[in-house]
Amino acid sequence: MNRSLLLVGLLVSPAFADEIDTIGGKVVEIEARVRELSVELKPPPPEGPELADRRLIDAQVLYELKNYEAASIILLDVVTKFKDSQAYPEALYFLADSLFLKRDFLSSRTYFQKTVDLGPSNKRYQEALQRLIELSLYTGDYSPVDGYIAKLAELPPGRQLASVPYVKGKYFYFRQRYDDALSAFKEIGTDHKYWFHAQYFVGATLVAQGKLVDAINVFDGLLKVEAKTDSQKRIAELSHMALGRIYYDRGQFTNATTEYSKISQKSELFADALYEQAWVSIKAKEYKKAFHALDLLLTAKPDDPQVPEVKLLIGNLHIRENEYSQATDSFTKTRDEFEPVHKQLDDILAKQSDQQRYFQELIGKNLGRFDVATYLPPIAIKWVKSDPDIQHMINVANDVSDLKKSLEESEEIVKRLDKAISGPQRVNIFPELASARTKALEVSNQISDVKKVLLSKERELLAPVAGSERSELDRLAAQRQALEQKLQMMPRTSESYEERLKKARLNFDELDRRASELNVLIQNFRAERVAIEVYLKETNKGAASMESDLAQVRSLEDDLVKQYEQLRKDIAEATQSVGIDDSQMQEEASTRKQLADVMAREHDVGSAVRARLSGESRTKVDQIESILSRAESAEKSLGDFNGKIDAQVETRLSDIKVSISEEKAHVEEYRRLLGGYETETVDVGGGITAQSFKAVADRFYQIVVRSDVGIIDVAWALKQTKTDDDARLVREEKRELKLLDDEFKEVLKEQ
Repeated sequence: MNRSLLLVGLLVSPAFADEIDTIGGKVVEIEARVRELSVELKPPPPEGPELADRRLIDAQVLYELKNYEAASIILLDVVTKFKDSQAYPEALYFLADSLFLKRDFLSSRTYFQKTVDLGPSNKRYQEALQRLIELSLYTGDYSPVDGYIAKLAELPPGRQLASVPYVKGKYFYFRQRYDDALSAFKEIGTDHKYWFHAQYFVGATLVAQGKLVDAINVFDGLLKVEAKTDSQKRIAELSHMALGRIYYDRGQFTNATTEYSKISQKSELFADALYEQAWVSIKAKEYKKAFHALDLLLTAKPDDPQVPEVKLLIGNLHIRENEYSQATDSFTKTRDEFEPVHKQLDDILAKQSDQQRYFQELIGKNLGRFDVATYLPPIAIKWVKSDPDIQHMINVANDVSDLKKSLEESEEIVKRLDKAISGPQRVNIFPELASARTKALEVSNQISDVKKVLLSKERELLAPVAGSERSELDRLAAQRQALEQKLQMMPRTSESYEERLKKARLNFDELDRRASELNVLIQNFRAERVAIEVYLKETNKGAASMESDLAQVRSLEDDLVKQYEQLRKDIAEATQSVGIDDSQMQEEASTRKQLADVMAREHDVGSAVRARLSGESRTKVDQIESILSRAESAEKSLGDFNGKIDAQVETRLSDIKVSISEEKAHVEEYRRLLGGYETETVDVGGGITAQSFKAVADRFYQIVVRSDVGIIDVAWALKQTKTDDDARLVREEKRELKLLDDEFKEVLKEQ
């Protein structure tokens, strides 16, 4: 545009010129802001070693807080992405140890082995070897252990960690290589961290070798040292128990009783100490003391696994004390208590022609959370669950269940990540790019405001000469005003966008809170239903007749739980969908595009009208056109800026997409492996559970039989007592008759 013509226009209408100049100045500010945004938008610096160090520190904090799951996730990322960093060896060891401490033994062994493969120069080399030796005791795979021990032996004595002899000795002890164990443990001095532990193993090793006197000296020496830590106090209690057993075997009953009495009532060993102390008293024929110990055991530990045998022992003690009435009462109560357990277990087994297959199907159906309570009567649960083999089976089944749940959660996370990186709001993955987009939206709104004012001013100038175009201009102006009014309801600044997003997230948080409250109600409902079922079973008040109704209630519970879980997923997905470029902002962007199209058409229709203007009006319109041109140029630059944001998003997502694709493949492989574990757990677990269940049933059969035998023994003892009394009376009668005969013998002769 001719500069002199613009000056003429400004001189002709000062007020108008001031307004247009203000708008022109605003456009200049917008252009500067767009350039500033472009300068600020830089690709992120490459990830350097400092990132690996920071992530390692974060993981170590979680490790110290015993959050091994979260620590292992971060450490796996470091180990995978930063193999050349200084943090890698440390991250590798802590990853292995986190997995070990959360009992993922097979995975931890892999990473401990990788730590060892880094060589003796790695400061975690010996610790990794020690963990591998410990792992062999958990997994039962001892084949590589000699190699681990050889590697430790190759190190100079001055460089070996102080804990190495203890780990070696512990391994040799459990492998019954007692001479090697003693050699290792005796390397540990009194100032060693594990001296307490080592001395206990020395005593245990001597007991295993039959050197009881030497073992007594070791345990006595250990107990003369003050136990300070919880671990040392536990070892002291175990030492008292060991001495009690040694003295019992040697017939030193007073010493044995003294050692057992030193076990605290708060100790986990208290029940065992009482039981063993009772046998000491029995062997010493101090039956009253045995009664006292067993009675205290029943009071302190009424659910202890050895309670049935304790009650039988009490009955037999009554017989020894000739307390036949009490003995009969004890045996009868024991039989009445455990006969229902025996019958119920026996009924379960009798109904199954193929017991192993029955338990396989049972485990398969309940693998999600295997619990013997699902198929056992309440009276039998606590006794069956105490069986070590069944408890082991429960642990294995629950481990498989946890793996399955973790895998399902992993699949869900992968799906959510896939949705996040492919959705329109993926820019939110990178906060700095989302912030840049928000600033661009704010500038875009400012440009729209400028164009709105300029087109309105131009419309006023064109109105007198519009002619046949007036109706079209009016129609387009009406559309523009309607769209502008709609846009006025939308956020205008970056702060208002952030405020709206914050409010939306708060609303979803409130929905999530209310969903949690519903879950509490569901759980309370379930607890009440379980309590009702237990009451009906224990009291036998119509449990069978109400089974149909209870089944419907359980089905309703399951539906409610599924609905709750789906609701939580929906809320999580909705929360994730809130952000820059979300569906609401896409709708707003569509409205802006419609407005831009209407403005463009309005401007095109006005081009023919502008040619009819002259003089001052033409000058004003030309000035407006110049500013509009600069605004549109700024708008185009802003579009290029948004394109750069999109390009950066795609570039930065490329590695993430590859990682997610790899994780999808891993999840599929893990699911295949898990399927094998499930099949193996069902097959092997079914056989183990069947055998264990039968053994438990046999145990209670023996308890019932022994109770009946006890009652018979009492009856036999009473009969024997009666027989002895009769025989004694007969002997006394004969003796009296003989005395009478002797006394009156002379008299009879005289007669």
